[in-house]
Parts: sequence; structure tokens; C-alpha cells
Amino acid sequence: MAEAQKQQRVLAIGAHPDDTEVGCGGTVAKLAQQGWEITYIVCTNGNKGSHDPSMDIYRLSALREQEQQAAAAALGVQRVIFLRYNDGELEPTPALRLELALYVRHFKPHAVYTHDPWRRYMLHPDHRAVGFAVIEGLVSARDHLYLPGLEQIGYPVWRPEYLYLWSADDPDYTEDIGATLELKLEALAQHHSQIEAGSTFVERMRQRSLDQGQSAGFAAGEAFRRIRL
Repeated sequence: MAEAQKQQRVLAIGAHPDDTEVGCGGTVAKLAQQGWEITYIVCTNGNKGSHDPSMDIYRLSALREQEQQAAAAALGVQRVIFLRYNDGELEPTPALRLELALYVRHFKPHAVYTHDPWRRYMLHPDHRAVGFAVIEGLVSARDHLYLPGLEQIGYPVWRPEYLYLWSADDPDYTEDIGATLELKLEALAQHHSQIEAGSTFVERMRQRSLDQGQSAGFAAGEAFRRIRL
């Protein structure tokens, strides 16, 4: 069977609930409509992401998981995996790298989307940690000497075709999301805990997509640094 006829798969890995919608929600919706199998991995429980003084970490983490499930459903994502690390405490450790490498070998994605860890002036440490852990995990997933013996227990090496880094300072690829922009915004709107009264967050995300698209000749777009693996 020709590769074009096989099931195409995407793995989108974000630090927090809502990161993936911000970074590649329109692209995910587009690929889902084209029949791609989409898997999300959300690395933290997002239990620090609130300015509400009445919110506690337990209620917030449960709420954000529900919001993420609703957002993923709006985009056509087939599954969401929650690793449930504490918000703000991630590091690109060998253990996290191994965990992500195992998911790559298991799901065998053709494309992987995540944070660009080299983005200048990026404030949140979890974004950098996830970006680096994914990149290092991809190396472990594709090269058999990194994780010897896993082939014998059902985890053979796997090399995705492309890695796409969102929020890159120097993007070199833009996906046309003119037809799925509204789905991206609908998904973002599911993250109610992150949208304060009077917030212009969703509209700012609309304008960001319009700006990124127009610079590439599209009505709306999502810009990435694309790395061939």
C-alpha cells in the first residue's frame, strides 16, 4: 500500500491545557477533517494557571482537564493523554524524555507539534522544558541504541517525517487555516478558566492567525519552524 493511502497520524504535545489550541489548533482541525488520526499529550495539570483567589489547585486541575477534553472534541482530536505533572515544575529530565519517546514509538506519528524551546524571552519554564524533552525524546525514539531492548517488548524505533515548532521566532512554514480558524477559536473558547471577564484573548488569537496567514498569502495561518527528521 502506498504511503499516501496509509493512516496518517499526528502527535501534538503541549505543556498545559490550551497550549496546543494556541499553537496549532487550526492545523489540527484541518488534519482531522482530512482523516488524520490526532493524539494530544498534555504534560502538566495546569494547576497554577489562575488569577482567581478563590481557586484551589485541585479544583483547577480537574476543571482544566474537562476544558481540554471539550476543546479537543471541537477540533476532532481522537484522544487526549494527561501526564499530570504539576504546573511550573517540569524539567527536561531523562525520565520525561523516555516517557515521550515511548509515546512516539507507540503511536508512530508522521508529524509532531510542540513548543519551540529556543524562543527568545519565553517566560514559562514548562514551555521550554516540554520543547526540549520532545526534541530529545524524538532522538531516543528514532535511534535504536538509545533505548536498547524495547523492540523486543513491542516498541520498535520510529522516525516521524517532520517536527513542527510553534511560537518560533523564525518560522519557515505556514499552514493555511482559513477554513478552520473558527474551529480553532471555538476550541480556545472552551478554556473558560483562562478567559477572564472582558478578556480579548480569543480575538487576539484571531488577529494573530490573520497576521500569520496574511504574511504567507493566506486569509489565516499558523506559523511553525519545520524540521525534517
